Amino acid sequence: MKGNTNEKSLIKVNENNIFYKIKQFFRNLFHKNDIDDNITTVDVNNMMTAYQDKRNSFMEELKKKSEDEETLLLKLQKKYRNGEIKEEDLTQEQVNALCELYDKQIDNLKKSNEIRKQKLLEYRRLQKAN
Repeated sequence: MKGNTNEKSLIKVNENNIFYKIKQFFRNLFHKNDIDDNITTVDVNNMMTAYQDKRNSFMEELKKKSEDEETLLLKLQKKYRNGEIKEEDLTQEQVNALCELYDKQIDNLKKSNEIRKQKLLEYRRLQKAN
């Protein structure tokens, strides 16, 4: 009874059996779909990554362009203030751009002054309360 202990009780698979062939057919059928799904998922992921890369590069270009225009405008403003160039030397577009820049700077100064006034008033109230 204790013969060979390494023997396993396995059933030999008959590959010519009709049930085996049906089983293999369905395995192959569903296995191909799994592979196709994986390929489709990878394709979609690659497409999304490519889209994000294009979008990010576009945004970077826009930032650089706007920074360049703003930097050039600030340099133009500095030259105008120093008297290196005159208003007659500027084009109408440059004059309009400088006017808009001055308006933005004035608005920013007004806002910062209002914030400082509010902080000073708050500080005075706290000092009176103590």
